[in-house]
Amino acid sequence: MALSAGQCFAQLDQLSEDVKKIFYHALTTEQSYHWLRSLCKDVGPRLAGSPGDLKAVEWSSTLMRDLGFDTVHILPVTVRHWERGKEKAVLKVDGKKIPLAVTALGGSVSTGSRPLKAQVIEVRDFDQLEALGEQIKGKIVFFNYRMRKDFISTGSGYGDAVKYRWSGAAEASKFGAVAVLIRSVTTRADDHPHTGILTYQDAPVKIPAGALSYQAAERLEQILKKQPNTILELTLETFERDPKTSYNVVGELFGSTYQDKVLLAGGHLDSWDLGEGAHDDGAGVVHSIAAAAYLKQLGIQPRHTIRVVLFANEEFGLDGAKKYAQWVKESDTKKILLAVESDGGGFSPRGFTLDAPDSIVQKVREYRELFYPYGIYEIGKGGSGADVNQLKFTGAILAGLRVDGHRYFDLHHTIRDVFEEVNPRELEMGSAAMAAFLLIFDRLIFN
Repeated sequence: MALSAGQCFAQLDQLSEDVKKIFYHALTTEQSYHWLRSLCKDVGPRLAGSPGDLKAVEWSSTLMRDLGFDTVHILPVTVRHWERGKEKAVLKVDGKKIPLAVTALGGSVSTGSRPLKAQVIEVRDFDQLEALGEQIKGKIVFFNYRMRKDFISTGSGYGDAVKYRWSGAAEASKFGAVAVLIRSVTTRADDHPHTGILTYQDAPVKIPAGALSYQAAERLEQILKKQPNTILELTLETFERDPKTSYNVVGELFGSTYQDKVLLAGGHLDSWDLGEGAHDDGAGVVHSIAAAAYLKQLGIQPRHTIRVVLFANEEFGLDGAKKYAQWVKESDTKKILLAVESDGGGFSPRGFTLDAPDSIVQKVREYRELFYPYGIYEIGKGGSGADVNQLKFTGAILAGLRVDGHRYFDLHHTIRDVFEEVNPRELEMGSAAMAAFLLIFDRLIFN
């Protein structure tokens, strides 16, 4: 039955009041911030297959039970288990040894415990790599491609530059390179290297690959200008262990009317091993838990079931998301209507992007003024997130929380991604935004 104009206004007024309560609750209780501190300090780094990974599964499932979720269960996932060991890069120049800050890329093969010694050759891009051809053989390729600063979206700058991390080793090995170093994918001029996964694709030989810090890349660039035949000693000790079992963690709050229809919020539980995974993606973990928990604590009863999914092993190949999608296809008795992901850090929320038909995007935009008092203005068509994108086959509306990304790639995949780098107000605003987004869909979009 269609609502009258008066009923519509009354419904919007009530929703506006509930959204206000959510933001007030988030900012005054700071529960997400306390949960994140515990995840970062009590659990710590959560590389897939590591003890910290399993500890995070227990931590998150216990937290959701303590918060009164109606159901909490875990779904097993087989994950890759790779570890880093000793890491060292040293230039030999005029009888002096010059150390460079370096870290292995995720999945890199090992140099072994003894250093690999070879001449370094600087390469700007893949075109120059191909042009140099035979000159690459026997050398360490240094991909000196800078993350561009002219993109307004730092995510776009990252997307432009990350290809050298992703496939640089595979491409260089085709020309006989013995190892690869990349300039870290960041614009921050510090001395902390940024890791991240690579692929060897169909490379004839797998070669070690690492990332230099911004400052180390600058130093190497200047030295090679003066002495292009410089020798580098590189140690990137890595270990490929047997696969391990990790878990997706799933919690639900049942809807009052449509228990078999689901609004899903999620992030990934794993992290890289260098820092604590505070922004990537501890923030997304607590955003998702809070999106459900804050509604329950305020006595706001959604009509649809709210499901929180904390995905395993996003960083090393989306194993958790793929396994979860398989479970949904084969075993889920409920229908997912919406899946929203947070994987951009715990910075100030700016809006949401939707992977949905234009008619749905327009409908959501009609209610965007509900977010205006909280500095959230951007509602538009766009991507969702790597994990929830695996659910595209369900026909669900997919969405992503978009935060202020100007500082994200200063910390991304580094030793600096720690709890101390998270601002409590910014984090809580993201949690409240996620909860409000779910409520708007519950009350208005799927009315």
